[in-house]
Amino acid sequence: MQNITITEDLRNHVNSICAESKAWAEAAPEGEYRGYASYDEADILHYCEHYTKGERCLTPAEWDQTKAWEEYNDAHKSAYGIRPRWTWWSDETAEKWEKMSSDCYAQANADYELEQVKKEAEESFKYESPADIENSLVINL
Repeated sequence: MQNITITEDLRNHVNSICAESKAWAEAAPEGEYRGYASYDEADILHYCEHYTKGERCLTPAEWDQTKAWEEYNDAHKSAYGIRPRWTWWSDETAEKWEKMSSDCYAQANADYELEQVKKEAEESFKYESPADIENSLVINL
């Protein structure tokens, strides 16, 4: 593994994402909690080493692509109960990963809504005794 140097482009890109994320979190209404992204130099280096197998620094576009892929991983798990381990971040563009994530979250939401309808129907079911059957055999002991 070689020594990776973080480019100024990537550092500025990640810092910009973190600043936007923090501003969004701080703008939360009273009583609402929002988390935000925060990456330091060690985090950036870790992701570069992980996603390039220690070969080089990620580009800003590749950073976005890896983060979109991570989001897709979580979305797929939410929708289908399994992580898509057969995919790799470089298989698709960031935009495609984001679209696939949205589709997975839509599927997960649809499944949740259907489950709620079924649960409500089950809880509201009222058992009614069947009517007495004519000419039935009644045994009195």
